[in-house]
Amino acid sequence: MKPRPFIIPVFIPNMGCPHRCVFCDQTLITGHQDGRVSSAQVHDRITEFLDFRRKLRGPTEVAFYGGNFLGLPASYRQSLLDEAQRLVEEGLVNGIRFSTRPDTVTSDLLEALGSYTVSVVEVGAQSMDDTVLSTSRRGHTAEDTRRAVTLLKDHGLKTGIQIMPGLPGDTLESMLETGQSVAELKPDFVRIYPAVVVKNTVLEKWYGSGRFEPLSLADAIEMTKRLYLLFETQGISVIRMGLQTTGSLIEKGAVVAGPFHPAFGHLVHSAIFLDLAARELGTQETLSKRVSLSVHPHSVSRLRGLKNDNMKELMQRFHLKELQVLPDPALPMNVLRVADVR
Repeated sequence: MKPRPFIIPVFIPNMGCPHRCVFCDQTLITGHQDGRVSSAQVHDRITEFLDFRRKLRGPTEVAFYGGNFLGLPASYRQSLLDEAQRLVEEGLVNGIRFSTRPDTVTSDLLEALGSYTVSVVEVGAQSMDDTVLSTSRRGHTAEDTRRAVTLLKDHGLKTGIQIMPGLPGDTLESMLETGQSVAELKPDFVRIYPAVVVKNTVLEKWYGSGRFEPLSLADAIEMTKRLYLLFETQGISVIRMGLQTTGSLIEKGAVVAGPFHPAFGHLVHSAIFLDLAARELGTQETLSKRVSLSVHPHSVSRLRGLKNDNMKELMQRFHLKELQVLPDPALPMNVLRVADVR
């Protein structure tokens, strides 16, 4: 398994975006204020993060997040790339990555990146349903995403796709169809961010008026679980589930409604392991009142669930008196075995 890259994030909240989508306040979500980041600030941020880099880390990449990178004015975009590239050439970092809207990905802009060590581009698709995209005021179509991913792959760039289940107009069917459509594009990885209502957005007004109802936490976990399994079974890595917890997001009133949880990804993994454990226990011809389950050491907390909720649920469901979890480093991360039924 290749080591994960050490990411140095440089935030450009809302910059390069032609308008605000109904759900978006990147300043609040990223915890960084709007404003033009200078080359000097980029340099300072990168060197600050380099102090945290461990010797055994994987490759180091500078990442421009929070805005529409290819939508930035050309001279400003070039100044950011120049500073990052200078550090690449000095051997301090290994590559550059950024996120962008699908409708700003063009052959000309990608050709202009040729002199820079850009290795990864993330596309903010959010949905592959044109009605959902229109209602959310995204300003692009699903076809724009398909075209953008094709162009990125043609230029040899590693490609990620971000999706946001639970947007206005989304249904169970449209969310699953988005997942299938994204899987068909065969991105290198996916991020799944269930829609939440944050303050100072159009979505907050719609929620207050009853026009929009976000997914419950339970429904968001279930939907994300299904999408995660869809991508994983097709060899597509899911590298993030749920919004990154920032200081601004956890301030009182910042998240008005919706499935925001600081351990959202853990909750999804725990739901997967609950299903896995229940299936394994359910296939036992005879089941004693005392059972041991084996998983990889890194999966122990996922099997147990938040506050041991999975253990409580399994013991109640299968009328167990004792349920032990045994770490077994020989097992793959996503495998569970009934190690001992006494």
